[in-house]
Amino acid sequence: MINHKRSGTRLPKAYSNLVTAALIACLLSAAPVLAQDAGGDTGSVLEELPTAPQSLPDPQPINPVAFVEIPRALGLSASDDGRFVSYLVATTDWEENERRDRLYVRQCNTSTCVDAPTPGIGGEPKSEAIWRPGEVNEFLILLDDKKTKNQQVNLYDMTSSELRQLTRHHDDVEDLEWLPDGSGFLFSSDTLQDNELSRKWRIEAFGSSASDTIYRHDLASGETDPIFPGAGVIEGFSIAADGASIIVRQRGLENPEDRNAAELWLVDLADGKSERLTNNRYREIAPQLSPDNTRFAYIATVNEDGEAYYEDNLFVHIIGEDKPRLLIPDEPLEVLEFRWDASSEGLWLLGNSGLRTQLYFVTLETGKLRAVTEGDHAIRDWHFDSRTSGHFLQIASATSPGDIVGLKDDGETMQPIVDLYADWSERFRLPDQEAFAWRGEDGQALEGLLVYPVGYKQGEAYPLVTITHGGPRSSAQFGSWSTSRYVSVLAGQGYAVFLPNHRGGTGYGDAFMRDMVGNYFRNAHKDVLTGIDALIAAGIADPDKLIKMGWSAGGHMTNKLVTLTPRFRAASSGAGVADWVSLYGESDRRAGRTPWFGGTPWERDAPIRSYRSQSPIFDAWRVTTPTLFWNGGNDRRVPPTQAIMIHRAVRDTGTPTALYLGRNEPHNFRRPSNILFKINRELAWYAEHLGRDEYVPDLPDIAFAQPEMDEESETEEAADQ
Repeated sequence: MINHKRSGTRLPKAYSNLVTAALIACLLSAAPVLAQDAGGDTGSVLEELPTAPQSLPDPQPINPVAFVEIPRALGLSASDDGRFVSYLVATTDWEENERRDRLYVRQCNTSTCVDAPTPGIGGEPKSEAIWRPGEVNEFLILLDDKKTKNQQVNLYDMTSSELRQLTRHHDDVEDLEWLPDGSGFLFSSDTLQDNELSRKWRIEAFGSSASDTIYRHDLASGETDPIFPGAGVIEGFSIAADGASIIVRQRGLENPEDRNAAELWLVDLADGKSERLTNNRYREIAPQLSPDNTRFAYIATVNEDGEAYYEDNLFVHIIGEDKPRLLIPDEPLEVLEFRWDASSEGLWLLGNSGLRTQLYFVTLETGKLRAVTEGDHAIRDWHFDSRTSGHFLQIASATSPGDIVGLKDDGETMQPIVDLYADWSERFRLPDQEAFAWRGEDGQALEGLLVYPVGYKQGEAYPLVTITHGGPRSSAQFGSWSTSRYVSVLAGQGYAVFLPNHRGGTGYGDAFMRDMVGNYFRNAHKDVLTGIDALIAAGIADPDKLIKMGWSAGGHMTNKLVTLTPRFRAASSGAGVADWVSLYGESDRRAGRTPWFGGTPWERDAPIRSYRSQSPIFDAWRVTTPTLFWNGGNDRRVPPTQAIMIHRAVRDTGTPTALYLGRNEPHNFRRPSNILFKINRELAWYAEHLGRDEYVPDLPDIAFAQPEMDEESETEEAADQ
């Protein structure tokens, strides 16, 4: 029988001292926050919470329940004048077994910060607050309509505390954006068909998709009209700074799964006329017109010749010219987001350089890149207003999952806006993190994130958990707080944790990322093993106590390594590949996988040998490492058949194994109970196979509550006895 323990030191439902008042300059300042109550009751969430205890026990390592309960900020936005900063906070509701978002707003003037009087908005937000342009204390927000359950547009007035539903559209509203003059807004949604009522009487063809339309809503008249009746799937749009036109990304309905078929269109909002801007067979991500309307910029995973499978690069295209300009060709950087400055002479961007994400500015004329921020952190969210040159950044680090700061464009003036984790040093012992460098088998310079066990003593070798990142087009970074990794919990259990950035990942340039082209497992798995060897040589890792885990591409790597070597004492693979051929046919994504193997598995003279030689299922007979397998039951990216196949193959070897399919879960687990179960199960698995003391799973108090039974249930129970 498995024993359980109630969580001891863990976060409360939310912090009673959620906000720390600070006097901040007008543009970048904030105040203690009042909550938008998801239940619709007026008043502050802070008023519902118990006050913080006057004294706290000695800080302890963070436990699984506390980790799952961490409140996480997202959806950062701000008003034009910077007087209001808004954000969502996701918290864990164990009773409903879900994460719930609440909206928070902060306000300040030139000298003091005051609470923003924001009562409940009557439902859980489906978007961030989208502030009305100008010095108007209003914002748009998407909420579910109580009758239709479709996402609809609502307007909230900070002055009057009035919430008003503006749309009653036939389907979900998406891509909501104000017109620059604040007279109305645009959104996209499904095109209303004449035969809309017949949908329930037919079966849609697999892979088909309905066309989308962009609509304009006029605030004064309350009327909604189509302005760009789409001929395909609209993937997004952005409005020009003068409000005269929009740039739209659209792909046809012939093969809606082909995301590379998306092209850009320029639409005049006065007469609705459209002009095609691109015809290049690659996907332009987040296109934006320059403020002077002479050019547009976008991110694309191609090189300057338009060839596929390169880093996420930034391009600038002069309207009317045939070819775009690759803006920073020599920087080993993955461009994540960008914004034009007000002068159209440069762009701000978030760039991933491997272990870190920083804010940069690039001058258009020279292509010179300037780092605005520095440090061992990753910027998770960013809001920029070109009219005020104000930045708001959410920064994750070793000690914070993501506090929010304000930053002026000089890069020098940084002020705290939201500090959700101010008392963590009093509550938790968090592990140290540092960059760890080594050389690959062929001499390639490599680095990864090393997380020391809590209480680390130099000269002592520790059990090592190696976690490889997803993607594989991504990288491990400082401030890793993913629930699939839970590195601070592992460190609190006495494990050293290693997150290697192997070849095939991003942030280190095109050649590094393209190493997988033609052979997925050319060097990536070797990079991981040489990194582990380097940690053993450094005296940090115990060679007899190695563990491997990962999710998605991290699961692919785990499956590969347990079929390659018996070095690991235990492993856990989430949403990992078994057979690349079947995954190619089953998955909702294929384009990125074609370059790895040199073609599709069903083309003439298909590279089947490449697919098969890199599929872990055919080497499963070699596995001697006790391995757990996980998958979401509704995963479309890596369907659960992959985990079922390799689990059965490993089970037939006699090697200890188990498979867990999260019911109704997508590619990543969403339900708090499933996330917590996975953490507890893995910790127990590792302890068992390392010969450590039995791990006692950590559970919230609600898990020990006796369920209420109605009279019928009690009668049935008595009859059974």
